[in-house]
Amino acid sequence: MNSRYFIALLLISQFVVSFGQTASDPEMPYFPTNHPRMVAEWEPATAVLIAWPLSIPHKLVVELAKDIKVQILVEDLKAKQDAIKWLTKWGIYPDRIKFITAPQGIDVSWTRDWGPHAVFNPDGNMLLADGKYLYATPQSGLACDDSLTFLYYNDKHEIALTKTDDKIPEYVASANDFDMVSLPFSFTGGNVISDGQRSAFSTCIITNENRYTGVTDEKFFKDARKILGIENYNIISNFEDKGIQHIDCFMKLLDEERIFVMRPPADHPARAQYEGIVTHELSKLTNAFGRPYQILWLDTDRYHEDELAAYSNSLILNRNIYVPLFGIPQDSVALNQWRAAMPGYTVKGFEFIIAKEPALRPQVKEIYEGIGWDAGDALHCRTRAIWDPNMIYISVNRIPGTVAKAAIYPLDVIIKDYSKGSLSPESLKVMYRIKGKEEWKELKLNPSDIPDHYKASFQGGQAGVTIQYYVTAHSNWGSNATMPRTAPQGFYEFKID
Repeated sequence: MNSRYFIALLLISQFVVSFGQTASDPEMPYFPTNHPRMVAEWEPATAVLIAWPLSIPHKLVVELAKDIKVQILVEDLKAKQDAIKWLTKWGIYPDRIKFITAPQGIDVSWTRDWGPHAVFNPDGNMLLADGKYLYATPQSGLACDDSLTFLYYNDKHEIALTKTDDKIPEYVASANDFDMVSLPFSFTGGNVISDGQRSAFSTCIITNENRYTGVTDEKFFKDARKILGIENYNIISNFEDKGIQHIDCFMKLLDEERIFVMRPPADHPARAQYEGIVTHELSKLTNAFGRPYQILWLDTDRYHEDELAAYSNSLILNRNIYVPLFGIPQDSVALNQWRAAMPGYTVKGFEFIIAKEPALRPQVKEIYEGIGWDAGDALHCRTRAIWDPNMIYISVNRIPGTVAKAAIYPLDVIIKDYSKGSLSPESLKVMYRIKGKEEWKELKLNPSDIPDHYKASFQGGQAGVTIQYYVTAHSNWGSNATMPRTAPQGFYEFKID
């Protein structure tokens, strides 16, 4: 085992066992809909939040505005007028934009980090959950108890405070007419991944950061469970020799069952660290359905010295995936791997060449040279979804990819209509076909005794046959949903052995 990974593993192993996993109530379904539920990235969104002046390429703004409404933070009327001038020049219609006027601090560009998380409370109302964002920005070495340093200090070498940015979520909540809950702990967005059920992932700098501000590990996990419904908090080792250790630059949760992990080239000094985390930590975890996660590799490469292109720092937003590009041959490989992993999604890549951008924040020009993305800060860091409070939520307990021949193959599905309307019973279906056929057939989803829980069964088939399927739902208020989100282009499948 690589020596630096072994040291980090020793420091984290007892910590994960003690606090990272909690026993689930055996009588509960795999998603208890009467509990708080933190939203996952791939769930339905109505808008995306960015800051002005820009810290992202303007071509990305143009594409975002085609796909979804864009909420833009501006500091004052002058900034709003400047934004309107450029947006008009780029052909973005006013109805695609919503401006939010709010004070701006040094970290305003990083809407991911200070931005609010979305959580549904037990009554089915969506709240914005606002973590403490006190400093800009903690970083450490590999050890989970390493001394923290910070990216910004003032002239007296005091840690720069981010009180201004910490208050922006209040303006976002007000502009969207959302209620907000203040989290009693730091919850830096780039280091938080939710599966939309009861699990979350962070690197161990998150607990280090909270201890620094006086929040014990026990209190952090207790409050995350109580407010956000996170029963299984998977804390993994840090992955950078020195850095902010944000998990979105190491891995991406694609859905409840699959993890996309960055893989450095074989001769890169971080390769053993990344593989060690997968082998000794991620591969031992179980997903919401009690099965090991499927781990897929997202191959990366150097773009400057030993700096790695952060392809995992991408944004999944409804049926689109936005990927940062670094001007190297590996870019095309990463795009293809994203497309293979997420069938039906439109995958779009974006270079960020500083010299070609007309409306950048001066701070971005000061920090970056040449390329506006870097290994620890890319596209995901500077965007933040605004999720749909009236979404239809669907979670499918998939049939394993290969099954033995049997009389039936049961399927369990959770469907929750947060619009407070009613689901159309005839719309609750499993669409299926034999691989190689074009026509989809349907199975009715029948409610069980558990709220929001539905069942269907596939009839047994011949050995060697592969069944493809997806789930649909429709609300009487007009909302439609499928799972996978990109169905019928995207679907699940299982093969009869």
